[in-house]
Amino acid sequence: MFRDLIYPPITLVGFQALRKKEPKRICFGSTHKGALKDNPNGHSAGFFNVPFIETIGALFPLRLFENTRGQYGGYYRTVTDSSEYSEIRAWISENSDVVFIRSLFNTAVAACEHYVSPDRRSKIGELEHTAKYEGNSAAKRQLVGILLEIYKRMHGSRKIDGILSVPPSVAGKQSLPNYLAAALAPLTGVPDLTDQLNWNGPKGSIKELGVDAKWGALEQVGMTVGEGVTGKNLLLVDDMYQSGATAHFVASQLRNAGANELHLLAVSKGRRDTDNT
Repeated sequence: MFRDLIYPPITLVGFQALRKKEPKRICFGSTHKGALKDNPNGHSAGFFNVPFIETIGALFPLRLFENTRGQYGGYYRTVTDSSEYSEIRAWISENSDVVFIRSLFNTAVAACEHYVSPDRRSKIGELEHTAKYEGNSAAKRQLVGILLEIYKRMHGSRKIDGILSVPPSVAGKQSLPNYLAAALAPLTGVPDLTDQLNWNGPKGSIKELGVDAKWGALEQVGMTVGEGVTGKNLLLVDDMYQSGATAHFVASQLRNAGANELHLLAVSKGRRDTDNT
């Protein structure tokens, strides 16, 4: 179908292929501090390089080109002059804490890396932990403000028709992502469409399952998606993105139900890229 060319189905096979690719994240405040480099020979102002195009290609303000020569691969831009160099440097500085996630979503970003060292959470990661496991209201409100600021930078110029989150594991019990989606909706003027998603049965705990097993378990439970998502560009809100298995499963159901662009906004990116195996 023509639609599948514009909005490709999101499948387990596609997700498995994505999982084999490295790296899985870009963060200009840590792992990719050297993305922008001066050019001392004078032929151009410098070079900007990133390892993949997913997410970053849609959000970076200038066009990126595939590096088809050389051993490094990835995507680059030759920075033509000092004005362009300053523009890129300012954009990197503004988004230094944002994690650009390699995914099958049109864009997928997290407000921070969850850990800044193996035994120390980032400031936002600590807020998330406090909000999620202690139910701290002040921490929840701070997270809403943080996500709103990221939303304005990353999605403010995009046509987002609905915000939603993964439905709670226990019907009627609000999860942190549910709270964040509901709180962001009136602040952005975009409706919360979480009620368009429902698990077909008890989801139970799948935390201890590996990526493929988790997807299979979610398929067994099944999800009903309402007609309110058809033809819409949607933003899925999450708390911590780790492997992305649940988020991609939900995205597959949304795409099957006729959703157009799918974007993801998470509070943090987990230290690991796997779940629990």
